[in-house]
Amino acid sequence: MRNSFNLTELLNKIAIVFRKEWRDSLRDSKSLRMTLLMPVYFVGVFVASSLFIIHMSNQSKATNNEPIKLAVVGAEQLPSLIDWLQERGVQVDAVGDDAYQKVETGELGYALVIPKDAREKFATGESIELALVFDATNNKLQGGIHFVRQQIWSWNGRMGSLRLLSRGISPGIANPVYIRDLNIASDEKMGFFVMGSLPMLLILTAFMASVGFSADMTAGERERRSLESLLITPASSTALVLGKWCNSFSLTLMVSLVEVILLVAAFAYVPFKELGLRVDVSPLELAGVFVVLASLALLATSLQFLISLFARSFKDAQTYMGLMIFIPMVPLFYTLFNPSAYADWFRWVPVLGHQVLIKDLLLGGTITATHFAQVWLVSGVLACALLAYTIQQLRKPKIVYGV
Repeated sequence: MRNSFNLTELLNKIAIVFRKEWRDSLRDSKSLRMTLLMPVYFVGVFVASSLFIIHMSNQSKATNNEPIKLAVVGAEQLPSLIDWLQERGVQVDAVGDDAYQKVETGELGYALVIPKDAREKFATGESIELALVFDATNNKLQGGIHFVRQQIWSWNGRMGSLRLLSRGISPGIANPVYIRDLNIASDEKMGFFVMGSLPMLLILTAFMASVGFSADMTAGERERRSLESLLITPASSTALVLGKWCNSFSLTLMVSLVEVILLVAAFAYVPFKELGLRVDVSPLELAGVFVVLASLALLATSLQFLISLFARSFKDAQTYMGLMIFIPMVPLFYTLFNPSAYADWFRWVPVLGHQVLIKDLLLGGTITATHFAQVWLVSGVLACALLAYTIQQLRKPKIVYGV
């Protein structure tokens, strides 16, 4: 009965500390508004970047529908090549020998230079060196240049095959291998190509949501000399730490919930179909994302408390918290630049396992209850270890008085 009474008393004291800190957080309306603006900002960045990609895609399609203009020097030397280009929508304009200077000055975007002896060499079956003059720093012209170069190579392969056939040789001898691209990625997986930054934004939210409140409840209390007053109350160090931590954890859950709700509206609003992609993320799958973020919040808020405890002031705590953001960035950038990298042990790595599970939820991959249990187990064990160490350190004079 004694152990049961002690546990009940501890839970009551934790609840008292939590209610006190929660009321203090609600009174700090400015900080609370800034915290709630975080999911709005992150979701806004995602929507804006998606709309920008769609705009650039539509602009590229509009540009591709326009005829490509190609200035050619010596067009009369290779009429078959000119006819080939014109049949494929290229508008050929004959220019003089000053094409190089015109490209250099920007009067022409790019030009094709055919040598004066091209007709004779073509008739005798010799190779001809064509010069495609362009400014590589002008990114707007890269699409047209790529199309012209591709058509010249197509004409080159066709002429080579005809020459071989005229000599009784199969063109397959010169081209023993042909490559045909078969993209087996589903529309959902292709849709995630434009959502590569979304898991990073979600995970950063879990790490940043309650940074200011966690710092204020630890380093801020010590800077205001109110931590000593709390420690002489009947509430134990365990009740104080867990009560304050519950406040940070609940704030992080609230911010994550707001972000998930905003994402539901964002997925319904952003016209991914204009990219030819089908992004089908249901509210149920986003609810699963929230469950993953909740497990990550356990770890993130515990780490915030431990870091803030060793800071001498609220300003120092904020500085240390800023450096803490780099912890989730390492695995996030690794998988961002190596999207095909995956191993089963990834799911047991903090942050990395959460990212893998969020990615599977957004892609519509195969997910089991075991995957959720893994991230909760890892986060729970680490959170308990960090909180236990924080409780142990709280009663030390060096921590309380900064001596």
